[in-house]
Amino acid sequence: MARTAKKIKTSPISLSVDITKLFDAQMKVEMLKNGIKVSYRQLLRSLSQKDGVTQLDLVRLSKLKAPTISTTLRNMEAEGLVRRETDKGDARATRVFITEKGREADKKMRNLNARIEKASLSGLNAAEGEQLTKLLGKMKENMEKTSGITVDYEENYEE
Repeated sequence: MARTAKKIKTSPISLSVDITKLFDAQMKVEMLKNGIKVSYRQLLRSLSQKDGVTQLDLVRLSKLKAPTISTTLRNMEAEGLVRRETDKGDARATRVFITEKGREADKKMRNLNARIEKASLSGLNAAEGEQLTKLLGKMKENMEKTSGITVDYEENYEE
C-alpha cells in the first residue's frame, strides 16, 4: 500500500525563517548580477546610515567580527567603495567613510531590496500588507521582551 505524505504544520516562525532565507538568497543572486560582492552588504548598509565611524563602531553596527570587518574594508577600499582616515583627535583610531562609488552600490542594493520586497508582497492589498507588518511587529516585540535581545538598527531600504 502506498504511503501518503503527512502534511507538515507550518508555524509563523518557520514561515518567517523560510522567507528570510529566500530573501537572502534572492539578494545574493541579484547583488552578484549587479557586480556587488555579497560580503559588502552589511558594511555598505551600516556606513550609509552612519558615515565616518571607527572600525569598532562598525563591529557594533554590523554585528560582524573585527577580523571580518578589517579584511572586508581592505577589499572595499581597494575597489574604491570606502576610504579610511586616521582620526584627527585620536591617532589610534581609524575612521571609515563611504565613497560616492560606495553610495552608488548601496543605492543599487536598496533598489534590489525594494524590488524583491514588492514582488514578495504582490497579491496582497494595502490593508493586508499593513496587517502583516503589524503582526510581524508584534512578534518581534514579543521576542525582544522574552529574550532580552533588541534589534537596534534600521534595515529599511525604501527610498
